[in-house]
Amino acid sequence: MRKSLIFIFMVFISGAQAQELHHQMLSAQGASKELSNGMYVSQTVGQQSVIGNYTKDGKTYGQGYQQSVWSKYISTNTNNNITTVTYPNPFISTINFQFSQTIKEPISVSVFDIRGRLIFNQEKQASGNILTIDLPNLASSNYLVRLSSPNYTYYTQILKQ
Repeated sequence: MRKSLIFIFMVFISGAQAQELHHQMLSAQGASKELSNGMYVSQTVGQQSVIGNYTKDGKTYGQGYQQSVWSKYISTNTNNNITTVTYPNPFISTINFQFSQTIKEPISVSVFDIRGRLIFNQEKQASGNILTIDLPNLASSNYLVRLSSPNYTYYTQILKQ
C-alpha cells in the first residue's frame, strides 16, 4: 500500500510540473514574445484570439497556427511584364531563374527563411535570360526568394532538398 501511495504521489508531482510548463507556454496567448534565452514564441496551442495573420505598424504577426504571408508577396508578381520560371524546384544546391526577357541591370537576390529572416543576400548579373544562384549551405526547408532590379521585382517560394 505504501509503494502505491508513493507512486501516485510521484505521478501527481510529475503531472503538476508538466501542467506548470503547459501554462507557461499558454501565457503568451495572442502575442509574440522573445524570451531571455533568445527563443521567439509566435504561436500557442489553445489560443483564445483569432487565428491568422495581421499587420500593425509595418510588422506582420502570426496568431494561432502559423499562416504564411508569402502568398501576399507572390501575388504581386502579376505586375511584372517579365515572366519568370524557377527550376529545379525542389533543388539540391543550385537554382535557376529563367526570364522571358533579358534583364540588363544587376539583380538583387534575397532569400528569407520561414520566420522571415534574411539568410542570403547577393547582387548578381543574369547570363542572358538565366540567373543561377548557388545555395549549397542552406538547410532543407522552404524559403521565400525576392529578385529585384530597378524595373523588376519577383517573389517565389523554393524548396531545398
